[in-house]
Amino acid sequence: MEFAEELNQDLIIQMVQMMGENGVGVSDQSFIRDLGLIIEMTKGSIYRSMGIPHPTHAFFETVVDVDVDEDDNTIHSHIDLNMLEKFAETNKDLEDDDDDDDDPEVS
Repeated sequence: MEFAEELNQDLIIQMVQMMGENGVGVSDQSFIRDLGLIIEMTKGSIYRSMGIPHPTHAFFETVVDVDVDEDDNTIHSHIDLNMLEKFAETNKDLEDDDDDDDDPEVS
């Protein structure tokens, strides 16, 4: 697993450097938030190639479809953006439920 961690770190560092060199605001708070997800998704892909389970695998299988072109045998992936939006909405609803303070007061 150490190899996977190091490879993931190297990939992310290269990506962030290239993005920064091309004008992307890599120190912005929203970029840092997005990067956290990218790090885990990349790690999950590396782990899968090594046969190591990772929590992102189920997420990938839920929101990404893979098709094989019968003519030239190329593989194409399609992200189900509607499913991604539903996931975000459901998660937001769960966060809102957690914010409700229905617990009794303790004195």
